[in-house]
Amino acid sequence: MSDPLFEVPRRFRHYFKERGQKPSTSEVLSAPAQTSAGLDPYDQPLTRREAAHLFRRIAFGGSTAQVEAVAGRLAPEAVHQIVQEGIQSPMPAPPSWHQDWPPWGESDRVKQAYFDKQFSWAAELSAVWLKQKVENGLRDRMTLFWHDHFATERATYFYAILAHKHLTTLRKYALGNFRDFVVAVGIDPAMLIYLDGRLSTRQNPNENYARELVELFTMGQFDKHGNPNYTQDDIVELSRALTGYQVDYRFFRAHLTQSLRDATNKTIFGRTERFDFGGAHLVLFEERAPQIADFMARKLYREFVYITPHEAVVEQLAQCFLDNNFEIAPVLEALFSSRHFYSEEVIGAQIKSPAAMFVGILRAFGQGVPPRSGLNSIRYGMKRLSQDIFDPPSVAGWPGYRSWISTSSLPERWSQLSKLLQPIQFGIFNLNGVKLARELVDENDDMAVFKVPVAIAERLLAVPLEDISIDAPPEFAGDLITHPIPDEIQNGPSYVLDLTRIFLRGFPWYSWSLSRQGIAYQTMEYIRWIAGLPEYQLN
Repeated sequence: MSDPLFEVPRRFRHYFKERGQKPSTSEVLSAPAQTSAGLDPYDQPLTRREAAHLFRRIAFGGSTAQVEAVAGRLAPEAVHQIVQEGIQSPMPAPPSWHQDWPPWGESDRVKQAYFDKQFSWAAELSAVWLKQKVENGLRDRMTLFWHDHFATERATYFYAILAHKHLTTLRKYALGNFRDFVVAVGIDPAMLIYLDGRLSTRQNPNENYARELVELFTMGQFDKHGNPNYTQDDIVELSRALTGYQVDYRFFRAHLTQSLRDATNKTIFGRTERFDFGGAHLVLFEERAPQIADFMARKLYREFVYITPHEAVVEQLAQCFLDNNFEIAPVLEALFSSRHFYSEEVIGAQIKSPAAMFVGILRAFGQGVPPRSGLNSIRYGMKRLSQDIFDPPSVAGWPGYRSWISTSSLPERWSQLSKLLQPIQFGIFNLNGVKLARELVDENDDMAVFKVPVAIAERLLAVPLEDISIDAPPEFAGDLITHPIPDEIQNGPSYVLDLTRIFLRGFPWYSWSLSRQGIAYQTMEYIRWIAGLPEYQLN
């Protein structure tokens, strides 16, 4: 007899199958999105659903005000503004302890006290970054992407100041030039420690960073035709060129020790020169520019569009990278402004990461940042769901997509969401469903009781409401002879009736209002029901 928990993920399948995909036990989605739309600009005014889709992918989500401000505008114009706001967003203030250097010359007791602080400092840094994800937009969304791409593990480098420095590097270059970004990451102290670059000398070159530089950070093992992008000899020679950088543990900074640098000739990608650290990166981008552009375009597509790359769109994105000298912002603008991005086959076809789930719902309510206790609760919840900030599982980052959902993680997601969505009088997050309802629907509308549940569901779900499996009570409560359901509702989509019955929870429709006693509890219970739908996990 099968485990009934396995039936929950299978409920996703009807949705994917209707979109032209053939699900299997090994991979729910194996084919690219079945759309001919390309990277050409989307030339129709954005609907509310499309605007919400944009914010879910570009910034974890958007408030009602943000979605309304973008709805009705053309995508290139709206996306350009969002990207420019991201570029111009100021760097956050550093933590109070960012220059509290290790007390190496002090007593063991003082040293131990300093070491003990690292745990609380790292927790504080993680909570503050969560706060910034809720408050900010594209830059922090991209910073998390790069944290996954240039993965390091604090369990290896330990010190919270190094985590802060690494995060600062990621945030600084998140929307900048990718070539400059790669160079900066290579001498980031956390990365030098994590991949043993600090141990790499001319007498004993270490291949760890050189291998990940080509395999995971820039171009991958093979090009799009299956040809090798590099040889083992290239890695050996690259590792020689990258020698000499060490970490000063007094002030947690990288420095080049000339006596440890290999200053002799190296042959990389067929070119022989006295390559140093900068020269190694120069030859990398000169000799393998198309492969790097393709690899990064493919990775951005998988992150922000769909798990299986659409080859024609990836090719266009890669060319955009090349045409813009590896600037990141123009590529994002082209992607988020494209007809392809707004294809029906793309909307709702991702699976939410824990960050997207937690931050997304907070941004959807638009009620600001929760208290520190709430941020710590989210941080703990993300860790429970295998997205431990500053500690990805390996140098390859988080696997993502379907790995986020399992028979154990899905119930845990529901449990964490249930805590987040407690009614305002019981919870620590102060999420106000009535406020959200008033933002979406005019409460004086005679049909508000039917419009509110639909509007909330449309606001929180990426998938079309007609695609959702709804188990609703069979009848409305109350005197339906004296107060019949209006014809326009009876003759409308069946999901309107279903959602309204679930929303009312046995309360007569004709006595309902957003001002009645108990409405806060009723509204949040309805939102908790939405969050419990398997389809809510789609982004």
